[in-house]
Amino acid sequence: MSHSRAETLFRKAGIPFEHEPDWIAKGRKPDFYCSGRSPFWCEVKDLERLEDSQRLSKSFNELSARTGNLDLTGQGFAYIHEDFSNRDAKNVVHLLKRALKRFTDCDAPDTVVALVPMNPHRKEFVRFAISTKTHGTVEFHSCTAPTGIYGSPDGIHAEPYEQKTTLRFSTEVEKSFIAGSVVAPGQNFLVAIVAQKRSEKFTLMTAARAGPIKRLRNPERIRDVLNDANGQFKNGLRYRKAPCLLAIFHEGLDVPDDTIIKSALYGDLKFSFSGDNLGDGKLIMDKDGAWNPDKNRTTSAVLYVRNDGAPLIVHNYWAERPFPRGLFACREVSAQADGKFREDDFANRPLSLKIFGQKLARVLVRLLRRCIK
Repeated sequence: MSHSRAETLFRKAGIPFEHEPDWIAKGRKPDFYCSGRSPFWCEVKDLERLEDSQRLSKSFNELSARTGNLDLTGQGFAYIHEDFSNRDAKNVVHLLKRALKRFTDCDAPDTVVALVPMNPHRKEFVRFAISTKTHGTVEFHSCTAPTGIYGSPDGIHAEPYEQKTTLRFSTEVEKSFIAGSVVAPGQNFLVAIVAQKRSEKFTLMTAARAGPIKRLRNPERIRDVLNDANGQFKNGLRYRKAPCLLAIFHEGLDVPDDTIIKSALYGDLKFSFSGDNLGDGKLIMDKDGAWNPDKNRTTSAVLYVRNDGAPLIVHNYWAERPFPRGLFACREVSAQADGKFREDDFANRPLSLKIFGQKLARVLVRLLRRCIK
């Protein structure tokens, strides 16, 4: 799958290529040798979704399917615990229907939350509203929690803390409490959908994990595949000398941002200072990255594709053979001597002279044929 996606990128850029060249007699072959005006080697790696990311994606897809047919308006974001089940999906969508209908009322809240707490009483429901600084008036629709405390997805919390809120239960009982004691940031929940007003048909935009935050190992995973590819490139260089490009295709909700990719390659961002003098400290890239003056200099650059997005190329400052710039219509990042990063965007570049020349030649051939006729 990723090999075909890499081939599509090559064709779009007008780059001729060979897949696993048969003239490499021994050792592990890089996936492609790309010829043309700027030859280079290319190895393709997949970063598969982590197990918990796969579970999150599966849960999000289930909620999207269940909410896709709602004849209501709004825009939602889901927060899903690892213990989420089909039963929780059914409960939260049932609550969401009730909550979204409130947007058409004259006293409609700014934001609604459909919530299934831990160990819920699934046949008993509660509704209450709180004032917040970031989400306006927020109205909760939830299964009742045995603890009487409800989680706060998306950082929602009562402001001011001491405001009063009335909990209206499906048993027709009403109770008043201090809002800050009812909605607690540290309280876990199974699933929540936070929705806001929108004139279009309801859409569930994305999902995030609920519960304790887990550190993603994307930097380590990037470094692992780069170390592996570097060995393959060394074998290819025994046959032909050329820059080496590692293409990484990463799918899922856990894809890294530009900063994480740069830190994986050049080192984690750390604060350096001497003694007790914090004032003279500065942020630096540590030497635990995939690249440094003594490590993985064979790999010239990394081309990173996240989901179906545009590629990002990060160049290796210490590469033995620098990768040519501007071959692909995408953003490119290069480290500078002063430790800063320079970014260039080739996405809207003009046609290269080579491509322009090829098109001009085809036009001239057509005109010549007409003249001959």
